[in-house]
Amino acid sequence: MSLALGLALLWVAVVLLWGWQARPRKVRNLVVQLPATQSAQTQTSQLTPKQMAAGIITATIVTLAIHPMLGIAIAVGLWVIPHRRRMQQQRQHQAAITDELPEAIDLLRLAISSGLNIHQAVAAVGERLHGPVGCGLAEIAQQVNKGRRISEALEPLPKTTGEPVRHLTRVLIDSDRYGTDLEAALAQLAADSRVLRHRRCEELARRLPLRLLGPLVFCILPAFVLLTLTPALAETIAVLRDEL
Repeated sequence: MSLALGLALLWVAVVLLWGWQARPRKVRNLVVQLPATQSAQTQTSQLTPKQMAAGIITATIVTLAIHPMLGIAIAVGLWVIPHRRRMQQQRQHQAAITDELPEAIDLLRLAISSGLNIHQAVAAVGERLHGPVGCGLAEIAQQVNKGRRISEALEPLPKTTGEPVRHLTRVLIDSDRYGTDLEAALAQLAADSRVLRHRRCEELARRLPLRLLGPLVFCILPAFVLLTLTPALAETIAVLRDEL
């Protein structure tokens, strides 16, 4: 009975993990295509009351009809998976901003050096980039076209798009309000953003050996033990049995 229950819990965990791994791929594509405000809302979305009620009812039915431990496992999974999914969406969104930011700054610098003003440069870059930064800049250009000042439209950009664009926002606002040298500031900011992207790539490379430990421990190591130790153990048991 305990073995069957353990296998059932293991199967439930495998199904829940498979669903958690498969679900964020659709969300990740939507984050890139939606505007910045909608992607921020997607990241902070939570379970609806209907989904929570359905999860509680399902866990209760399984607890009363099948086994309490299985119901507890389902309840924990229904709470953990949405939380992990939101965290993964946020990490993917931050990574997308970090990857896109150097190109956006380079394009802004190129547009400014070509003689465009800040509004025209922001609109041009927003048309050519389709990631979170590009969507945020395109939305700012639309607000300016409706009569809003560029500095006022830029202020909420870190909240709607993400914290990595805060320095870029500050540079553009200072240039619009105080007339600071925008091209030199963008050049320095582009170099800093490339350093941050390089560090993130190094961090992902350092995490790779830890991620490989799972397949090594659960797939390769049991097969190695089965092929090497089991024959020797069986032979030892046979020899001891003959001697006895």
